[in-house]
Formats: sequence, C-alpha cells, structure tokens
Amino acid sequence: MAYLRGTFCAGYRTTSRCEGINAFIKGFLKSTDSVLELVHSLDQVVKDYRNNEVTAQFYSAYYTPVLTTSLDLIELFATKVNTRAVFREVKKQIKGVATLLIRGKESISMTSVYQFSKMGKPNKTHRVLYDPNEEKIECECSMWNSEGIPCSHIFCVMKFEGLEEIPARLILSRWYKDAKDRRSKPPQVTDGHRGRLL
Repeated sequence: MAYLRGTFCAGYRTTSRCEGINAFIKGFLKSTDSVLELVHSLDQVVKDYRNNEVTAQFYSAYYTPVLTTSLDLIELFATKVNTRAVFREVKKQIKGVATLLIRGKESISMTSVYQFSKMGKPNKTHRVLYDPNEEKIECECSMWNSEGIPCSHIFCVMKFEGLEEIPARLILSRWYKDAKDRRSKPPQVTDGHRGRLL
C-alpha cells in the first residue's frame, strides 16, 4: 500500500489474476498433447471464458439483489448502475457506514470538510471534502483513486448530505452494466489535476 496508494489498480495488488488464469488453463492441458490438441484445448478455454462472461452479464442485467443496508436509495441506485461483482464491493462500503463516527464538519467557502473515525479507533481519522456545486466528493483514504470504488467515508458524507444517488463522477465507466455499449462513445478528456479537491 505504501507504493500503490492513489494508483489505480482496480483492486488487484498481486499477480493472483494471472495465476488464476494459468491454473484454469492447466485444467485443460496435458503434457502429452500434440499441437493440434493444444489448439483445441485453448479454444475450449476461450469458449469457457466467454460463457462465464455472458453468464455474469446476464445476472447483472436481470438479477436484482435484496437490499440490506440502511441506505436503501443509494444501494438501489448502485444495483441499477453497477455490474453484479462491483455492486458486491460497493455494498461492503455502504455497510461500513454503520461503523463510522463523525468527528467534525467545517466549511471552507462552498466546500464542506467532514472528519470521520471508525468505532473503536478514535485516533485514526479520515477527512472527506464535499463540493455540492460541482458534485465532487474526495476522501483522504484514496480508495476511490486506487480501486475505483467509493469508500465508506464517501458514502457517509452522502448520507449526511441527503444524496440519493452516487454522483456520476464516482462511477467509473468500466463498472457500468452497459460498459461494452459505452466503449463505442468517445472518451471525455480532463486536464491533469484541474478537477482535484485534495
């Protein structure tokens, strides 16, 4: 974390994804296979991967999970926008709001600065900046910057500010259910550090 804090890694910190793919492929290959059998086996691997992707896409599109947190409007919005796998991670952060204590709120111009600590850990605090005019929310913990998922501190600010939807700035285009459809649209370019609060 010391080297990766604030660097976008989509939640991966090791080579586990590559190792998982290698283990999956080994299940289809034998050391006695000929080149033709190798090609057929690799073709089967690709078909299985595509099938798993289509299955996951189907469940994301047609499956509505049960809402279990106290922030039901935000949770409902997350189910409509995010893929099923990403929603699970978002839901963990929404549940984490229950363990947070607000330590203070200051206002600097139009920006509100919230300070939170976790129950049982009063000395470790995180600051969150919220600008309602530009709908920007940023947290010191940098979870959004490194994993692309809003942290529980951000959801806590959304709760205090009465927001019912996750701001579009906090949802990466890759996490949308219709991400493949969005690929055909040209990406929006932003200038360097212009949009940062912290």
